[in-house]
Amino acid sequence: MSGVYEGLTVIELADRRNQWAGKLLSDGGARVMQIEPIDGSPGRWTGPFVQDKPDADNCLDYWFNNTGKQSVVLDLARKPAQDVLRKLLARADVFLESTAPGTLAKLQLDYASVAGNKGLIYASLTDFGQDGPWHDFQMNDAAHLALGGEMASTGYADATVTPIGGKGNQAWHMGCAFVLHAITVALFDRMTSGEGQYIDVAIHDACAIGTEGAVPHWMYFGETMYRQTGMHAAPRRLPPLELPTRDGKYVMAINQAFSKRSWDALLDWMDEKGVTGELRDPKFQEESVRTAEYRQGNLIRDAIRRLIAVSDAEECFRRAQTSGISWAMIRAAEENYALPHYEQRDYWRNIEHPQIGRAIPYPRGPFACDVLHLEPRGRAPNLGEHTRQVLTQDLGLNEQEIAALTAAGAIK
Repeated sequence: MSGVYEGLTVIELADRRNQWAGKLLSDGGARVMQIEPIDGSPGRWTGPFVQDKPDADNCLDYWFNNTGKQSVVLDLARKPAQDVLRKLLARADVFLESTAPGTLAKLQLDYASVAGNKGLIYASLTDFGQDGPWHDFQMNDAAHLALGGEMASTGYADATVTPIGGKGNQAWHMGCAFVLHAITVALFDRMTSGEGQYIDVAIHDACAIGTEGAVPHWMYFGETMYRQTGMHAAPRRLPPLELPTRDGKYVMAINQAFSKRSWDALLDWMDEKGVTGELRDPKFQEESVRTAEYRQGNLIRDAIRRLIAVSDAEECFRRAQTSGISWAMIRAAEENYALPHYEQRDYWRNIEHPQIGRAIPYPRGPFACDVLHLEPRGRAPNLGEHTRQVLTQDLGLNEQEIAALTAAGAIK
């Protein structure tokens, strides 16, 4: 199978922050060699684990973020291992790393030291970039969401409840998305210039420009955007629209506007359930009136809340969508596996995992494109699974040289 990054060799220095970018390169057809320390990437030890037993080769988070990669174990604290990495970089297309600024310069593995490979694209993804007064600061994903501004816009509308940062390593993913964009643009540039370049991406920068309307709204109007329960941030606090259903689930009942068709259908539905209240008042036949009431009043919102409370989640979802109303039921992630919609769109890719004796369905990629072919190419590697292969086939080392590296503690 070909892919948009087919034929490229990527060296990825293992870290949790950059691993999703490496995964997308691998899913796009690149050969991604992940350089791991002796005990394995930090991503191997985050959990959850198969059967809740910590094991470097059985971490589910690592499995997802490292599909199709190769694992090469090097102890970069030792000079022979540094020499091996230097040789790999001499023939690579992309180097993806996220060490603290200055770390690789001490090992003579910074961009200036390896720029003898004129075509190398050297991409550094760090918390705050390579310079600036914060460049030595350290952050986890949730702290990035707080400092970058996202957390001020996410969580519950109740001002007495603390803000919430979304789970799923969203800050790191934003950084990975931007570093992948930068690598892709650099690859295009290399097609004409023949030269690689250095890329400095700060996760904080990626977060700071990813706050939707909060920053421009402040710049244009001088107003703060407040977080809303289940909605985008807005200039004023609104009642929550994640509403409980009769069968114990929740529906996201966001309404941008009510056309005549959707309004009439909604009233008929409310009549059936006996929850219409005052909404049959002829004044609400005017779209401007019902729009103003919805935005500023409580009659429509309260009626919607009553309607959803006496309806099942699936009924709310399907009937609203049929009426042109953009409601959605809130699903647990695992509930999506068996949906016909995903099956018809060929969304899942079954990846065999010998460790557990079966295949696991993975998402094919963020979009479908016959030309780009962005999808998992295989399972994540076991720790050090490809070390010997890379040393012998890529670098041409013989058994004596490999034994010397092992004796020196450079490899495992």
